[in-house]
Amino acid sequence: MKKFGISQIGVAIPKYFISLEELAKKRKISPAYPVQGLGVLQARIPYKTSIEELAVKALKKIKFKDAERFYLGTESDPDASKPISLKIFNRRLKLKIVPFQYKFACLGGLEALISALEYSASHQGKPAIVLGVDRSIYNVKNSKAELTQGCAAVALRIEKNPQILEINYSSLGQYGDDIDDFSVPPKSFPFPIVNGELTKPAYLQCQKKALEAWKEKNKNLLKKKSVIDFFDYFIFHVPFPKITEWLGALFWRHEKEKSKDHLTLDQCLKKPSLFNEYKKELDKIRKLPQFQEFFAKKIKPGLKYHPFIGNSYSASIFISLISLLEEAKAGEKIGLGGFGSGAGAICLSARVKSSVKTDLAIQIKRGKKISLKEYEKWRKNLLFA
Repeated sequence: MKKFGISQIGVAIPKYFISLEELAKKRKISPAYPVQGLGVLQARIPYKTSIEELAVKALKKIKFKDAERFYLGTESDPDASKPISLKIFNRRLKLKIVPFQYKFACLGGLEALISALEYSASHQGKPAIVLGVDRSIYNVKNSKAELTQGCAAVALRIEKNPQILEINYSSLGQYGDDIDDFSVPPKSFPFPIVNGELTKPAYLQCQKKALEAWKEKNKNLLKKKSVIDFFDYFIFHVPFPKITEWLGALFWRHEKEKSKDHLTLDQCLKKPSLFNEYKKELDKIRKLPQFQEFFAKKIKPGLKYHPFIGNSYSASIFISLISLLEEAKAGEKIGLGGFGSGAGAICLSARVKSSVKTDLAIQIKRGKKISLKEYEKWRKNLLFA
């Protein structure tokens, strides 16, 4: 059986960013909250640029002209009919292909990746291109969510016998449920309507259920090992870095402690006000030395760049992958957990073929801070950015 996966990665982020500590002060939130509560420092803002321009920059860093199939995951498209992928692939790059576009909140990029893998496998290994591009922006009335904003575009070349990462797309774990934690109705675009109390347990519940589904399908692969021990690394969609500590603690308890005597996520979804109590249980696990060692070794390597970018929605899990692949070694196993509000999650397994270095660290280093006055002016003039 031939292997399929990623051979090239291109990434582009906006040049401009805002300080989230400064924004927190302006919104009358403790300046310690973004750093200590969320794990973020800067938010990349598509100021003096557009996500279409960022997408083209990312695509031009990989080989794509020999491909016949292009997939895009995004939730930043304002048109309910005409896909923004036409503006990227056809108008800007002058391609004559019909692009395939996916929308499932932040899960769209991973859905696009799976379809590209299936296409390559069913077409004698022909290459396919995947693009995840988004910017997140929130209403100032939802000031805590505003502190998670970000923007990025990531392009991937998918083919057989990949150079960077082999992905097992045929035995994935999945879980979806109709949860009203997040939506962007036309009347509020581009600002989402967010139920903050609900979206946190939704994220954890969907990821846990998708992992359970993956375990059920891959019993022979695990050979009675726990998932914690089986994988060398985990990467996730990152709404904000601190939530991955909660998710890691949930996995740890689920795999290591097997305790059933605790408040459940089902209860939190029915009554979101219970989540603060539920989180106290996770916080106890986060203090365990064994958990801290696990987190530092297997999850933290994928979080290096998120504090300087923010939540890039469909591109977020690929930003995690870029960070991890800078230090991972050939043969190491990765568990991927994607999530989309609304809500759904997908778990995949992958094996590293080689480490890779992009120019993302350079882009971050060359970033330019804009003032909050400039940021506010940009927001007021925002139609689609």
